[in-house]
Amino acid sequence: MADHRRFRYWLALPPDSSKPIGGVKQMHRLAEALENLGREATLIQGSKDFHPGWFGSNVATVSVSKWRTLAGLDPLRDLVIVPETNPAALLRYAPGLRKIVFNQNGHYTFLAPGSRQPLNVSDVKSIYQHPSVLHTLCVSSYDHALLTEGLGVEDDSVTILPNPVEVDIFTYPSHPKRRQIAYMPRKNSQDALIVTGLLKQQPWLKSWDIIPIDRQPQSTVASILQDSLIFLSFGHPEGFGLPVAEAMASGCYCIGYTGLGARDLYALAELTCTAIKVEPADWMGFLKAVREVVTV
Repeated sequence: MADHRRFRYWLALPPDSSKPIGGVKQMHRLAEALENLGREATLIQGSKDFHPGWFGSNVATVSVSKWRTLAGLDPLRDLVIVPETNPAALLRYAPGLRKIVFNQNGHYTFLAPGSRQPLNVSDVKSIYQHPSVLHTLCVSSYDHALLTEGLGVEDDSVTILPNPVEVDIFTYPSHPKRRQIAYMPRKNSQDALIVTGLLKQQPWLKSWDIIPIDRQPQSTVASILQDSLIFLSFGHPEGFGLPVAEAMASGCYCIGYTGLGARDLYALAELTCTAIKVEPADWMGFLKAVREVVTV
């Protein structure tokens, strides 16, 4: 039986960005998980010394330029984990080495960076079925279905690996929550602006605060969520819905878009009546759901 501990994993993460992007954090968490399993895991970055800064991580790193000159990379030992965000470049990245695709948002599977024109579906399918692509990891049942039933990737070649939540950071608070509604305006900012503006006009919400969470460190995000009774989710499309998961772990009632990828999370929360789904662009759906919660 093969000793999988001998494998070295190289996780491709350029370009360097300090913006709070959940997918970047999850690459770090995947590297940490591999290390905990006794494997070698190194992030490939623009600069070896770069760190996003808004969350904690001590994963080993190497610069792209240094990695390209490394001697002794072995196709039988070295595996490259690549994101889904540039399908056309997957096969050009580290030719000769086998790859695992870490697909954190199925909708990005068909997009080239900086382009609004989707890639040809048959071309993307040929990339995912290329002999150098050993496996694909995705983060939700929706994305699994998109890859297997929609794109036609073999079912045993795709595994769902849900994003983890740091339960020591995002946890139900010991103090009473405030009459506070939190939201993240980074995705679908126009919807967020209109919905929160409408909410501020409602007389039944006069005693509530509405707090945006934007470009803040993870510790601040957790603190705001722990103080908030309600979290509004505007993310669409989503591969998993990490903000929703973190809000739920912090004891927030979640209202908003599932982004498709967070359908699993909303389905679980609806069992305990702690979430209400809203269809994309249904601004009145937000108002009706919030009123239902705050006037109980």
